[in-house]
Amino acid sequence: MSKSRNSGKAIPLRRGGKRKSVMPLELPESEHAFRLLWEGLERVEREVPPRRIPRTVFFGSARVDPDDPVYAEYRDMSCEITANGFDVVTGGGPGLMTAVNEGAMMGIKKNPRAWSHGVCIKQVNREEPPNNFLKRAYFHGLLLTRMHQFIRLGWFGAFIIGEDAGFGTDVERGLIHQLIQLDHMRREVPLIGVGEMWMEHAAWAKKWIIDRGFADPNDGKIMTCVPKAMDAVPIVLEACRRTRAARATG
Repeated sequence: MSKSRNSGKAIPLRRGGKRKSVMPLELPESEHAFRLLWEGLERVEREVPPRRIPRTVFFGSARVDPDDPVYAEYRDMSCEITANGFDVVTGGGPGLMTAVNEGAMMGIKKNPRAWSHGVCIKQVNREEPPNNFLKRAYFHGLLLTRMHQFIRLGWFGAFIIGEDAGFGTDVERGLIHQLIQLDHMRREVPLIGVGEMWMEHAAWAKKWIIDRGFADPNDGKIMTCVPKAMDAVPIVLEACRRTRAARATG
């Protein structure tokens, strides 16, 4: 078997925790190219860790109108975070993302060292230009690479999951939750769910996942739920200040 096709690797086949046989791993050329890409990315992750900058990553719905009272709530939340000198990151789109970026720019007027970031995605089924409240915008054609950048930007900060969320926000929440659960992300990084929606989700997860033994009880405590957006601010500021203090002491 040619090593150029499968890098000379094999998959051990196990049953009951014991090795039974070895199944050769044969990949077509196209899949082998992706395997090399993934291995290269893993090496980069090991050798180029995320910068120790405390940023707050926000995931939320693109379908909230500016005249919705919730919009002003998230705008005020974000303003408080950047006014304290900490960056804010969103998907750079409309709805609650715009509210958060708008609030970030308001806070930046008080503390110019903060940034308002947008990690934008090229929409396949609709036009969705970046909102007008970004100091820095990034553009992705793939959801996977976009999510990877979200993770790196928030590595030493916090993640906030907004209320009135759709399926995309739920996927983003779930991935961050699992990365923390598997210790692929630091457990010191807060994952904060805002509103009744996520409180009910936590109760659902306890009933159907934790209490039935499909996850450790501590895994149900990864996401902290708060009733209002402003209730997330003290948690975020504490985490970001902790990172900044650790960076100052080396």
